[in-house]
Amino acid sequence: SIVGFMKRFLCGSEKLLIDLTHVFSLSENVKLSRRGYNSEKEFMPQVNVLFLFSYEQKLPLFYRLVPGNVRDVSTFKATIEQTGVKDVIIIGDKGFYSSENISLLKQNGLSYILPLKRNNALIDYTVLRKGSRKGFEGYFKYAERYIWYYRCGRNPEVYVFLDSEARVKEERDYLTRIETHPEFGYDIEGFHNREYKFGTIALVTNLSVSAEKLYQYFKSRCEIEQMFDTFKNTLNADRSYMRSDYSLEGWMFVNYLSLIYYYKIYRMLVEKGALKSYSVSDVLLFLTLLRKAHVSDQWITLE
Repeated sequence: SIVGFMKRFLCGSEKLLIDLTHVFSLSENVKLSRRGYNSEKEFMPQVNVLFLFSYEQKLPLFYRLVPGNVRDVSTFKATIEQTGVKDVIIIGDKGFYSSENISLLKQNGLSYILPLKRNNALIDYTVLRKGSRKGFEGYFKYAERYIWYYRCGRNPEVYVFLDSEARVKEERDYLTRIETHPEFGYDIEGFHNREYKFGTIALVTNLSVSAEKLYQYFKSRCEIEQMFDTFKNTLNADRSYMRSDYSLEGWMFVNYLSLIYYYKIYRMLVEKGALKSYSVSDVLLFLTLLRKAHVSDQWITLE
């Protein structure tokens, strides 16, 4: 019933992004709760929640509960098959990349954008070491910033992006740490060894899109992370006290509906130009003070 309800939101021509987060559960009767490793490096009993997020609508359209010890390609493949949609991009974090995962993604015909750690051997920093922009293929404007890019490697293809403003911030941060935390190995020699990497993002992908569109897709992950933050902190859904898989499904469905309403309120605030003065939390707080009573077949607003 839940899957049927959510499928009504899915549109065949819409670009969907896929990512997952976790919910802690210590209940012994929740079979989906398994000890698993997550981005916060917490090895605790948890349930993974996989979301399909609309790139155009900026809205979570579909979710699926997965055992907490499963965080691999099979999870994404099964979810895509369950929904029946085709145009899905897997956007992972830096810990997801591995040659094995890349092979599995290719074998299953899945589209992906994966960021690489800055010490990954696939990244060729020769262009950046020269200190000149002549070796770059071009640039584009994103969020009032100019982003330069070039490509290296062909199988798989790697895009390297340079954000000059982010570079200045990272340089300042590293130099500050030399002064405040030298005991952790921050020194001027380390600065010189890393300075050409500051402000860079390297992405490996199998998409045939422009560098600008690729960057936009990846940056939309920030919106997904914001959704996870809303899910866990605003809705207080970072842990579940349900005692069975059945009740957990119901609990998650209610939280999913809450997320939908949250984003509907957010979009209304944007459309009305009211986001500068009010947040969604402000609206929700105000609505908790609103009371109505059912009298003679009609609703009246109380004091």
